[in-house]
Amino acid sequence: MPARTINVLSDPKDTAPHTIQVVLYTRVSTKDQEREGFSIPAQLRLLRDYAANNGFVIAQEFTDVETAKASGRTNFGCMLEYLKKHRAACRTILAEKTDRLYRNPKDWVTLDGFNVDIHFVKENEVASPNSRSSEKLMQGIRVLMAKQYIDNLSEEAKKGMQEKARSGFYPSFAPAGYLNVDGPGGKRVIVPDPSTALVVVELYNRFVAGRHSIRALVAELNAEGVTMHGRKLCSSLVHQILRKRLYTGDFDWGGATYEGSHEPLVTRECWQRAQALLDTRAKNKTRKVKHDFAFTGLVHCAHCNCLLVGDLKKGKYTYYRCSHNRGKCPEPYTREEVLTREFGNLLGELVIPKPILDWLDEAVLTSDRTELATRAQSIKKLQTRHDQLQVLIEKAYVDKLEERINEELFDKLSATRRQEQEGLRRKIQEIQNATPAPIEQAVNTLRLTSQASELFLQQSAEEQRRLLQVVVEQASWQNGVLQTKLFEPFEILRHSNLESHRKENENGGSGRDSKVWLLR
Repeated sequence: MPARTINVLSDPKDTAPHTIQVVLYTRVSTKDQEREGFSIPAQLRLLRDYAANNGFVIAQEFTDVETAKASGRTNFGCMLEYLKKHRAACRTILAEKTDRLYRNPKDWVTLDGFNVDIHFVKENEVASPNSRSSEKLMQGIRVLMAKQYIDNLSEEAKKGMQEKARSGFYPSFAPAGYLNVDGPGGKRVIVPDPSTALVVVELYNRFVAGRHSIRALVAELNAEGVTMHGRKLCSSLVHQILRKRLYTGDFDWGGATYEGSHEPLVTRECWQRAQALLDTRAKNKTRKVKHDFAFTGLVHCAHCNCLLVGDLKKGKYTYYRCSHNRGKCPEPYTREEVLTREFGNLLGELVIPKPILDWLDEAVLTSDRTELATRAQSIKKLQTRHDQLQVLIEKAYVDKLEERINEELFDKLSATRRQEQEGLRRKIQEIQNATPAPIEQAVNTLRLTSQASELFLQQSAEEQRRLLQVVVEQASWQNGVLQTKLFEPFEILRHSNLESHRKENENGGSGRDSKVWLLR
């Protein structure tokens, strides 16, 4: 419910000279208070009845539905403005209780300066400028108790949110790309938002390709008509999305990182790549260039850790040099052809000998397919038994309806069969969880990787950069030497391949019997 004000009396001067005009103030700050009977309609009903019973005329009603920990509530301020404007005609406030009107000492001091009478209906108390000192003291104690209550409420809320985070549930409002919904046990959880989740995925996919700054990415998507909840994208929102770990399935909360139970929108690797690009651009602030250079943003100078940037000479020769963002650097210019050759040699280290690939097809894939078939057969048997039990449960239910068996026997049979079903479901889940990814996918990836070196030299600058971003985690250049660290799968492949070649040179043969190719 939004904050609101209601004009009940159009002009305070229309009332009789001796009629007491009052304003009503109601407020709730949490859904729990709604459930506990503090709802706005209940408060208004109480205050209106009180005004009618005492012959008061309601000049205006003010309602806030928001937190009151900080002063400056929307319609609380409007009420003060109204009282200031109609000081002569209206000097009385009706509120349900002390903590409905103000919950911090600042609000109390502010209202005290207005010299108004305040009726706290449920507490059967009236605070006025003429109240005795003892009554004012009690009112002050109530205000302090109200403040202590909200402080304690805040602490308990933080504890609850921390515990929720430890359990893997994101304890706050869903960010762009997700929705808050009611989950198991009444807990609020987040799920992908069908209308915006794909926008988040697209932002990451385009950004990690390395072709866009955030500003250019926003301009491109806005030109395509991509929106977030009907609004155009802006750089600040896109930057927040690209920095938020939550999209990986993990999330940061209270200075710690937790493994979330929600569905991720991007992989951890994709998010890490986005962070690396954002960090690099923040540190080096590389200038925008008119030409698409293949190795832009990929290679650091080993002398000073600045990025190498491309320069076009005489309109056709491409050189790379240190950006000199940290001062003068001794690293000389390097022709693009030299870097292309070095990266081509790097990809050549990932080429797997044909005998190895043939062996993987003959032995490893056959064994893997047999194992997968065995697992599938086991799951099928368990599922068949599960379905048979369901048929028996339904048949017993019909027998109970037709009085062939009594309810006690039905409950006993159903409980036994449902218990067996639960055990079967657990076994199926255990088999599925223990099933590794099909090795065939890995072998196909190895085949593609083996072709990368040959394809690399034929690709455009954009395609070359995209391929290297998938393979290379870090690259540095110093005195004509390229040093690289590959992402883990490719680093392991490079090591295995080099070991295989070494064994082949030492012992002869294909190297396929080397332990480096054995599955771990």
